[in-house]
Amino acid sequence: MLFKRKNHDNKYEKTFTALGTINSITVYSKKGKEAVEAAYRRVLEIDDRMSAFKADSDVMKINRNSGNEPQKINSDTFYVLKHSLAFSNSSKGAFDITICPLTSLWGFGKKLNHIPEEEEIKKALSLVNYKDLVLDEENCTAYLKKEGQAIDLGGIAKGFAADEVKKILQQYKIKDALINLGGNIVVLGHNPEGQPWRIGIQNPFAATGNYLGTVKTTNSTIVTSGSNEQFFIKDGVRYHHLIDPHTGYPVKNQLLSVTVLCESSMEADALTTALFVSDIADAVPLLKSINAEGIFVLQNQDIFVTDGLKDNFERSFNR
Repeated sequence: MLFKRKNHDNKYEKTFTALGTINSITVYSKKGKEAVEAAYRRVLEIDDRMSAFKADSDVMKINRNSGNEPQKINSDTFYVLKHSLAFSNSSKGAFDITICPLTSLWGFGKKLNHIPEEEEIKKALSLVNYKDLVLDEENCTAYLKKEGQAIDLGGIAKGFAADEVKKILQQYKIKDALINLGGNIVVLGHNPEGQPWRIGIQNPFAATGNYLGTVKTTNSTIVTSGSNEQFFIKDGVRYHHLIDPHTGYPVKNQLLSVTVLCESSMEADALTTALFVSDIADAVPLLKSINAEGIFVLQNQDIFVTDGLKDNFERSFNR
């Protein structure tokens, strides 16, 4: 098949900070600037509503009033909360947005080599239960049953925002684009050479920017989650930031990283977290539940690629 080379003069790119991370949107169109600026404003809007750090966000309102009374929230936040609960159910609690008391306790990125006491973990665990999040669709409210409970949409909000960016670009008739919201990748159409995009998959055994391989794809989203992103070693034990909501401790399994490729970035975002916590035997059923494909990197350096990706994944990492 022959591919027509794109006109680089139509490229428009914007890099900015939101959702607690660095983001970039790159498009190839005469309407590029107008489309990207509209998408940028939409991401800032989502950040204002779902941030775990902004005092007037919906998330903070819900957390401040846990155990007290329902809070009126924006329809965007309600949509994400509703889908979060659905995914918590389908993953048997492996994905749980009420895990905030535990992640705050461990404090990755804030405390140096901090291991909470067992009693602290037990107390925090008593506050982690997605079934305690009560949603009222008619009144667009959300409520946490117990005082001290808190939600964190860090494992799904970027995915929602990436899907919204894609939607806006499509409304502007953008055919070719690369969206990167803190590692949540969405591609539209083809790259500047008119060929499918080649997206690098981070090598969990090496520094950031080193890839174990590339995936060739068009019109899809790719999300990777890895235990190598934040961790410390103390007394010979490795502790990473992916906390099991059932035990209160970092997940213990053979996985180092999980990559999901599918149509919805929000679903891929939640699924990478769920796959880390779930039993490896549940991985393929979870992927199939949203028509997704996956790449799993194990601690012994084995790489497992689901059947639907084998023809589009090119490995560059050797044991």
